[in-house]
Amino acid sequence: MFRKLIPYPCDYKNTVSVRRARRGGNIFVIILCVIIALLLGAGTFFALTNDGRGWKGLTEYVTQNADCPACGTQQKSTEPETQTPVAEAPTPAPVTPTPAPQTQAPEEKLPAATPAEVEPYLAAPFDFEEFEGIPDVVDAVSPGVVGILNYQIPKTGKQELKLAGSGSGFVYTENGYVITNQHVVEGAAELKVSLHNGTIVEAQLIGADIQTDVAVLRIETEGLKALPIGDSSKARVGEFVLAIGDPISSDELSGSVTFGIVSALSRRINIEGFVNEYMQTDAAVNPGNSGGPLINMRGEVIGVTSAKYISAGVDESGQNISSEGIGFALPINNVVEIAASLIENGSTVRPGIGVTIVTYLEPTALIQTPGVYIYSVSEGGPAETAGIKAGDRLVSMNGVEMTQDEFVEAIRATHVGDTITLTVERNGETLDINVIVGDMNQIHK
Repeated sequence: MFRKLIPYPCDYKNTVSVRRARRGGNIFVIILCVIIALLLGAGTFFALTNDGRGWKGLTEYVTQNADCPACGTQQKSTEPETQTPVAEAPTPAPVTPTPAPQTQAPEEKLPAATPAEVEPYLAAPFDFEEFEGIPDVVDAVSPGVVGILNYQIPKTGKQELKLAGSGSGFVYTENGYVITNQHVVEGAAELKVSLHNGTIVEAQLIGADIQTDVAVLRIETEGLKALPIGDSSKARVGEFVLAIGDPISSDELSGSVTFGIVSALSRRINIEGFVNEYMQTDAAVNPGNSGGPLINMRGEVIGVTSAKYISAGVDESGQNISSEGIGFALPINNVVEIAASLIENGSTVRPGIGVTIVTYLEPTALIQTPGVYIYSVSEGGPAETAGIKAGDRLVSMNGVEMTQDEFVEAIRATHVGDTITLTVERNGETLDINVIVGDMNQIHK
């Protein structure tokens, strides 16, 4: 036995059972159409009468427009107060039945915030009384940001000035004082300042401090706009900031603006042997941004952009791994203190011997013994004069072994003219060398 398969479509006899099946199917289709029509009508009524408030709105509408003594509660009308109020339904006799779900008081929810409550929260990072957003901050402070042009005499015998480098700065006072980084103006035979309107003016170096990397220039021109100085001690991690300056090129990309946050406060960073506290930011920083202002959302200078990490280390093949978003700015509270001293005295005295040092934690192709090494020696400085050479391993200072940071702090604690004894190891030989402490700002001129 086997069941014959009937192809579809197919011809078959119109038996009584088939006719009954057809009639039942027709009735089902008619009922389904009626149900759909009722749902569509109810949906239209629902949309036109409850203003999109959901089933809760429909319940309120029914309650407000029909007598409902069985509801047991009086619903508050949501219609305008100018309408005639609906007469209150008579209160039924006290009963204690279990409330029906549709008459149960709605679950208590937090009230929706009003616009007046929302605005202060949105305005938290910004001062909307003065600015309406980042473009307004940029418009307000950009006229006070300048470019610094460093002209030097090349070591080719030709006595002609050439542009050796450029950086950024900002107008500190309306009478012409400009703040920038010391490394931006280092070695300059002539300095010029490029203003926001493109005008280039001569600049005089008032003073520079190599240890804190702060320099002050003076320009003679009218209509300068000094930037407001903020309080870097009140800066917070996560606060929005802008870095404005002339990255890469002093003319092609002048006035570039980058945006980020304060990533950290009071980072102690050793840069070329000088340890300072920095604010960390992820606002993009590039060569040429040095000396430019770090601006908060109130349009105040809270830092001076000074450095960035360019390498996060090396991979397995020895190739450098680029770092991203790790820039550093000198806190403005420290900067203005140094700037005031430079303006008043023309210089600051910083004890030093004219070396940069580096720490090797493991043996390398160049060194066998880990430790603190002399990385470079300033030409004509106290260390070179005494006989210290690059590559010497620093064993101790005045008989005390020290880490790199401890050595830096020990030098800072000396006075110009003091004599210190450095014990170094060179080619397997240990040497004691006396060095007279000098003024770092004079050594690097």
